[in-house]
Amino acid sequence: MDSAAQVRREILEHYESALEPAVSGGRSAKDADQMAMAALGDAKLANRQYRRVLLTSAEARVLGDSKREAGFVCSRGRVRPLLLAISLAAMVAAIGTLVTRFTDVACAFLVVAMGTGFLFAAPILPVYTPLRARVFRCLKWLVLLSALGFVYGPNTLKWSWLLFSCLGPLLWAEWTRFSIRRKLPIAQWSRHLYL
Repeated sequence: MDSAAQVRREILEHYESALEPAVSGGRSAKDADQMAMAALGDAKLANRQYRRVLLTSAEARVLGDSKREAGFVCSRGRVRPLLLAISLAAMVAAIGTLVTRFTDVACAFLVVAMGTGFLFAAPILPVYTPLRARVFRCLKWLVLLSALGFVYGPNTLKWSWLLFSCLGPLLWAEWTRFSIRRKLPIAQWSRHLYL
């Protein structure tokens, strides 16, 4: 059920249950309405409480977008090997350039291999339990931050503005997924919420 429709239905039920005793008690329609509205309580507090347990429209949109993204990767048998081949090619290129002593280029290829290999292998990995998913997400962020630290090296603080601007959207998406996981029972999690 849509969260907004559920909230409307619940508020209407509370309002009507508070209105009945006031009307049957002989109050005027206006007084009964005011008493029922007062019985509903503070709207801001109710909004905060509902947002803690029901999906917001932004979260529902992220959930839908993630399902489409996961469907693209998981439903096409040829996409996964192609994505893994990219990371394998980057690893081979990193080893090849390291042998020829082009260390800067080798570092770049190694970072690409680490990042893409970990992210592209995610749909294949058996992470579909809450504990495995938590471990995977920690490793994902460790690999991502290590790769960025590896790229920036000693200039990490100098380029921190770029680091924050690159990680900002990823952090927002991760926070939104965390919020969705907190609100939905595990039985309702789709596969991509584990990642």
